[in-house]
Amino acid sequence: MYDIEDICNKYYQNVYKYLISLSHNSDLAEELTQETFCVAIKEINKFKGNCEVITWLCVIAKHLYYKHSKQNIYENIDDITQIHSSSIEEILISNQEKLELYKGLQNITENERNVIYLRLLGLSFKEVAEVIGKNETWAKVVFYRGKKDLLKYLQGGQDERKQN
Repeated sequence: MYDIEDICNKYYQNVYKYLISLSHNSDLAEELTQETFCVAIKEINKFKGNCEVITWLCVIAKHLYYKHSKQNIYENIDDITQIHSSSIEEILISNQEKLELYKGLQNITENERNVIYLRLLGLSFKEVAEVIGKNETWAKVVFYRGKKDLLKYLQGGQDERKQN
């Protein structure tokens, strides 16, 4: 039927690279790649062959990554209770920087603010343009101007266009 050794040799690097792209962590990707092939060995009899083997392996890898990420969230919640006083200072500084950023966002034009918010949510320029009802070039230009105006505000200057 399927030679699991050939599958491992042929697809190991592909699965590893896929997990690197998800996790951005080589150690985690290595661990999850090994776990992916352990699951594949156990479940090879359930593989029906209605997709490519690499697709099946990547689905297993993705599920393992999401499972790990979900568990990691709960572990990090426990870590919050063990914050040291030096890290509290770092958190306060970080929060102050965020506050300044949010203040800065209120001092740029509404279009710039909306485009930046949508980009921060992970939308592409094309998607931003669809949401706002403009074209992609408009979204890129407004984003560029918004970043420039926001940087100017954060560096202590004022946005001349907003004042006019």
